[in-house]
Amino acid sequence: MGVMTSLGAQWLGYALRDSAWRRWSLTISEPQRSSVYDPSKSLVRVAVVQFRVDPVTDPQHWLLRVTRCFQQASSQDADIIVFGEDMASPLLGVLQRFLPRSANAVPLRSLTPWLKALSPVAYRYWYRTMQFLSQRFAMTTVAGSAMTWHQQQLLNVAVTFDPMGQEIAWQPKLHLFPMEATLGICPGPDLTAQVLDPWPLVTLVCNDATYYESFRMARRLGALLVAVPIADPEACYSVDKARRGAWARVQETPSAGLVGASTGRLFGIPLTGKAGIYVPRDLTLDGTGVIVESEHPVGDDVQVGVVDLASLADLQERDGLWLLTTPWLDTVYSPKNETSSPGADPCTS
Repeated sequence: MGVMTSLGAQWLGYALRDSAWRRWSLTISEPQRSSVYDPSKSLVRVAVVQFRVDPVTDPQHWLLRVTRCFQQASSQDADIIVFGEDMASPLLGVLQRFLPRSANAVPLRSLTPWLKALSPVAYRYWYRTMQFLSQRFAMTTVAGSAMTWHQQQLLNVAVTFDPMGQEIAWQPKLHLFPMEATLGICPGPDLTAQVLDPWPLVTLVCNDATYYESFRMARRLGALLVAVPIADPEACYSVDKARRGAWARVQETPSAGLVGASTGRLFGIPLTGKAGIYVPRDLTLDGTGVIVESEHPVGDDVQVGVVDLASLADLQERDGLWLLTTPWLDTVYSPKNETSSPGADPCTS
């Protein structure tokens, strides 16, 4: 298995080689933004992306689709763009003839060596692409998340870049789905320090938004905006079930939830979800708490909405903080025993 995974990483590296990427990068011209970039303004325009993450056999197809998302966001003068979870995984499709057609066809644990070998290659390609496009389009970019092998652990990491292409957040997923733990992915130990410049933005990952503590931890860091890349392994989309995440959290903890959604079928795993921007219901005229949202639960879509930071800050000030002890504010839940464990690092072996 070691020889095969090593060869797989070499083949993937060749398919994602620098020369082809550089040729593509030369085709991306810097857009002429119609608005003056001003991070001090109260109103921020946010683009949330719904993106199909079906495996691709040609990385150029993935590059063109990602670029198109930036172009659509830029054409509407977006300041921030938010992508979904597992954005690099489609790139593994260039090796599809060597990999199981469905993750359900083999024991999930048998895929762990492949993920350890292949995910860092796809991660670097995804990271480089998102960093380049964030700088080229002068847009704060929540690049979504991707798996990588880091310090002897397989992590699902979200990365955020500022408009100059500088990394301002590197956040592993804290609360895993059981399937992720079985694949050998480890949860991050805590919410990391994130740079709240140019916007008061903190990034979490998918299932982290199921737990109210995550948003309270983000608020304590100074967040008014909480980006949540998602990839929900749910074949049948349900509005009510979807509302248990970012929408519910921003009602409890006044902030804006910026959800980017990865959808489609990723190596046999059906993914559904809608990209959307959610705020406390009192801040929307119709009382829904929904500023924008994708129409369908599967597909490619870019939605742009405006968030009023001053109104959110005022609501936070009037709301006050719950009188919870520090351990409750810092809770990370263990997938081993499903109990609260402050500062836990419950990586299953």
